[in-house]
Amino acid sequence: MYSMKRASELLGISVVKIRAWENRYGIISPKRSSGGHRLLSDEDLARLRFLKEQIEENGLKISEAVLLLQQRKSVPPEQDAEQSVTGKSYDVFIEKLYTDLINFNSAQADQTIDLVFALYDLEETFRSIFGPVLYRIGEKWEAGEITVIQEHFASETIMRRLSALFRVFPINPSLPVVLAFCPEGERHHLGLLSFSLFLRKRGVNVLYSGPDTPLKELEGIIQKQQVSFIAVSVTDPRYVDKLMMWIETAARNNSRLRFLLGGAAFDDPAARPAVKANVRYLSVHEWEDWQHD
Repeated sequence: MYSMKRASELLGISVVKIRAWENRYGIISPKRSSGGHRLLSDEDLARLRFLKEQIEENGLKISEAVLLLQQRKSVPPEQDAEQSVTGKSYDVFIEKLYTDLINFNSAQADQTIDLVFALYDLEETFRSIFGPVLYRIGEKWEAGEITVIQEHFASETIMRRLSALFRVFPINPSLPVVLAFCPEGERHHLGLLSFSLFLRKRGVNVLYSGPDTPLKELEGIIQKQQVSFIAVSVTDPRYVDKLMMWIETAARNNSRLRFLLGGAAFDDPAARPAVKANVRYLSVHEWEDWQHD
């Protein structure tokens, strides 16, 4: 057992700060000596050391570090052992965010998303946390276990947080301009938004048109904005044929255009329409290679 003073010396955390964290967050449980002095256990020191590391090494706020500590405590021992090797705790965040969203707890959902953004990069967050959460919500909705409103609330909450990131990343004018959209009728654009943010993070000027974009209005934008790449996401296969007809026309009018196609409608390689050399199907695992044929 350690006195407050000894714990402070070992950890490099002031006694005042230790007591403040204890009072506000209850993260340690000091015992009392026979003389009434407060004593900390090895477990208490481990918790305090973890918080300090998260704040100093990962740049977390104390509230975020405490939330991560609480979530780590909820992980079963065998899972925690595995995660100590990989450094990941996706399942904890998936469960927490899913619960926050279906219960319409926007404040808690935002806190969880803040912590996820602090710990993981954008692509990892989308692939390993947001994607699984929304897939699970979609399954539950199709099974009638959650309502349409719950599904919409969840999607829009994540969409709102991703959209807010667009203003954060500067544009490199030397990189090609990308026009990103979903064709007329297609309203599921989370994957497209995530890919667009992936590009913006790397300095690419992305003209994000979003869902339900009229194809006939794009030619003028392509010419005026000197667009080099077209990124399109389609979930519903009903919209594929019309899109491919538009791509053929656009490619004839501008031979330098290159097309990147993604979304659930193209997940099955056998169901993909035959394409020309300037058209490419791009999965989330191939994003880094988006400029190469």
